[in-house]
Amino acid sequence: MATQKTTSINRVAIIGAGPTGIACAKYLLAEKAFKTIAIFEQRQNVGGIWNLSGTDRTRRIPIPQIDPRYGTGTSSSGMNDSLEFESPLYDYLETNIPKTMMAYSDMPFAKDLPLYPKHDDVLRYLEAYAEPVRHLIHFHTQVVQVKPLDRPAHASRLAQQWSVTTKDLQTGTLQEAKYDAVIVANGHYTVPHVPAIPGIAEWHTKYPNAIMHSKAYRRPEDFAGQKVLVIGNSASGLDIAGQLAPCAQQPVYLASRSASQLAPTGGGPNWRKDVSEIEEFLVDDGNRTVRTKNNELISNLDAVIFATGYFYSFPFLSTSSTPSTSNSSSKTQSPSPTDSSTSLDFAPAQNDVTTTPSSSTTKAPPTTTPLPPLTTTGLRTHQIYHHFLHTTHPTLSLPLLNLKVVPFPLAENQAAVIARLWSGRLDLPSQSEMCKWERDEEERLLAAHRLRPASGTDTASGDTVSAHDPDESANPGTKVKYEGGFHTLTYPEDAAQLNTLHAWASSARMDPRLENNGVGKLGTRWDEESVWLRGQFPNIKAAYARLREGRFRVRCVEELEGWRGAFQRWKRETSEEEQADLFRRAGVVGW
Repeated sequence: MATQKTTSINRVAIIGAGPTGIACAKYLLAEKAFKTIAIFEQRQNVGGIWNLSGTDRTRRIPIPQIDPRYGTGTSSSGMNDSLEFESPLYDYLETNIPKTMMAYSDMPFAKDLPLYPKHDDVLRYLEAYAEPVRHLIHFHTQVVQVKPLDRPAHASRLAQQWSVTTKDLQTGTLQEAKYDAVIVANGHYTVPHVPAIPGIAEWHTKYPNAIMHSKAYRRPEDFAGQKVLVIGNSASGLDIAGQLAPCAQQPVYLASRSASQLAPTGGGPNWRKDVSEIEEFLVDDGNRTVRTKNNELISNLDAVIFATGYFYSFPFLSTSSTPSTSNSSSKTQSPSPTDSSTSLDFAPAQNDVTTTPSSSTTKAPPTTTPLPPLTTTGLRTHQIYHHFLHTTHPTLSLPLLNLKVVPFPLAENQAAVIARLWSGRLDLPSQSEMCKWERDEEERLLAAHRLRPASGTDTASGDTVSAHDPDESANPGTKVKYEGGFHTLTYPEDAAQLNTLHAWASSARMDPRLENNGVGKLGTRWDEESVWLRGQFPNIKAAYARLREGRFRVRCVEELEGWRGAFQRWKRETSEEEQADLFRRAGVVGW
């Protein structure tokens, strides 16, 4: 006998068919509690950022680029130069996570792939993973507005419904439909950030083709023989600098605010030179010069690549009453997939739909209520519980906001909790409890000096960035907001988050219809060895990179020299107290 459903959530919209959106769809489907699951994807394929794309628009971004709304159709400058279809991938990109740790729990990467697969291998993997939910996807469909509807007085917070307006990118037709819950899985690699370092605007005007963001980088051959400065030493900065080493002038300059925890790639003992953060772009000397914080001058630069991260952006969650459509279009014919083997509705019910041509004005339904901005600076989201659930409107979820994590397993575990909360098998925490978690997290990070100001120019460091708040720039007397770094999980916090979510999902009420003897679909739980391996990522990557072209023959960590039995050696050589401290902080069962 099936467990009686305790919520009114039947219709769920998912924005994005990337790694997170697909994982959410699979867990919602496995819960057997939702009548409609509709996935809206503006591209012609699944995979999100793992689809390699062109860079024409990214190369034309303003310098500096400190507007969190730029390129989404809602830029504060009034520009509408859409960046929403451009991927940050580059030609020779390999993953920076071993495939054994990167994979979803129910689908390992192919055994014959290298330990660190190439980007096209990852795309094929995601295409296969998405196959069971492909019939739920509306391709070439862009979500242009999401607004909460008025909730009846005294109704549960899980009774909050949403108006979702989409645009068919082939016909321009706008369609509005009502959903009981919305998952925002649009990713956070759309709006690039280039900090406002003194002199940068004038320098860019004088040397208009020299400065670019890493999102526009594609291949090292484009920089053959050039003197290059890479700003930012997180994953993309280190990888790009390493790729440039054989082609560009050596050394490649790598500017950062602090030492990186990641392993460098590249060849030769003198391939790079580390310098402190960039303090100023010097215009008057005429030698394409920058000055570092340590007063070192780097002159005759041919190219400066900013690997300084991205802003969080949710343009469709605008408080405006008119959908903010971009000028994006596609020539590919949109499919209309159906699957008679499932009882799920693909298209919205006809009585819930309003369609209008894109040239007309679509007014917001009179029953909608304003949604406070989820982000103002672009550095973090607000009103968020455990980094994925809106505190005031818990039928709105924003999974995988976190940085410096292993994304696919984390998306899975968040999806497992979302599905159980919305089916009613898990009880929703009170709003006060959810808000308290957010306040406590802010205080913890502030006390640890891990939050950075939203205004200032101390941003040339890595993929987790600080930036200017455009509203604060216009009002210099306003209070500085400390927001940068809120969603960054450091090791072993990422392991603890993963294991906490797994335990949370496992505690749900049983339903005999579901897999795992009624527990339902579960994601990834890291044991002691997995937690230890996570902490060894820089060392594993360094050992892999040292093999140069031979690295592609390595299929697992144990095939690297000196790594067979490495965990057992660490256990023997490490005190029980040190092990206990690590595994407790990582949320390992039994500790």
